[in-house]
Amino acid sequence: MTVLLFVVTIIILVGVHECGHFLAARALGVYVHEFAIGMGPVLVSRKRGETTYALRLIPIGGYVRMAGEDRLETGEAVPADRVLYNKPAYVRVLISLAGPVMNAVLALVALLAVSWAMSFPVPQVADTIAGEPAAAVFQSGDRILAIDGRPVYAQSEITRGIAASAGRPVEFLIRRGGAEQIVSVTPRAKDDGSGYLIGAYFASSIPTPEIVRFEASSPLFFAGAAAGDRIVAVGDAPVTTGLEAAAQLTAAFAATDPVAITLERAERKLTILVRANGRTVDEILEGATFGDLGVETRRAGFAAGLGLGWQSFVSYAGLLVVTLRDLVSGSAEAREAISGPLGIADVLSKSFAYGFLFLLEILGFLSL
Repeated sequence: MTVLLFVVTIIILVGVHECGHFLAARALGVYVHEFAIGMGPVLVSRKRGETTYALRLIPIGGYVRMAGEDRLETGEAVPADRVLYNKPAYVRVLISLAGPVMNAVLALVALLAVSWAMSFPVPQVADTIAGEPAAAVFQSGDRILAIDGRPVYAQSEITRGIAASAGRPVEFLIRRGGAEQIVSVTPRAKDDGSGYLIGAYFASSIPTPEIVRFEASSPLFFAGAAAGDRIVAVGDAPVTTGLEAAAQLTAAFAATDPVAITLERAERKLTILVRANGRTVDEILEGATFGDLGVETRRAGFAAGLGLGWQSFVSYAGLLVVTLRDLVSGSAEAREAISGPLGIADVLSKSFAYGFLFLLEILGFLSL
């Protein structure tokens, strides 16, 4: 399956790219000898009109062989006005750009298709920071439906909405306890002057402090916790969310070891002692599965999907620019930032395991 995914993806990417060169060449009057997908020995070929169309053995590239491309075209078989290097410079530039432009178009179309087909998780308030503007307004589990009248499908839209506020009040349409309401939060300027914040964390899934099940190796299980227990305090600090519990554990273990954890079990409370013994909080919580507040999804409409697809396109383009900048400056290692055919095949295989839409998004990124 991995090999098949790789071959099909390369054929699509190369085919679209070379199709751009081919269509531009034909439209601008350049004679095309061959349009090939793949390199090496010919598997299948057919000549239609003046052009031979070929599928070659090794699927790692392709080409459009135009008359005069190597400046060595001789003979009278091809009219002089149809030889590439007899064409004006702007024609040669357009033909050269047509391949990359087609790949960019394929990327945009793929990302638009993903945006229209995907069900987006509704962002939830995971936690707020004491003393910040959001703390007086939001509650953990609030679902963010819209910001300043615009529907929200991704957490990045919340960030952009806050940044664009310039410090004015921002209206959030939220769902709390099954009922919708509008709340207003006034962002404050960041201390370094780089933007605005409200002091809230958002996520698609919010863990609760209730332990649903354990694996046999769980440190919490060995300390005396049981499935169905709910963490209500860490040390002297009460907790109401799973994120709060993890944060309080981190702070507590920085000060002492062991740490007392208060559990609620069948309407009674009990305390267990958990020892870090050099382990991180993630390692201590490993093997324990916590409940969550549930994930609500919805699809973007046609217009909203256009915006989300374009945002993805711009985001991926920006990521490529930053990566290239880091490679040139030496702040990124080429071996970590760039993958060859094996790396691409591995990414495609993992994407396919998550579903067709993930694979389509990777196809768009690779095309870009």
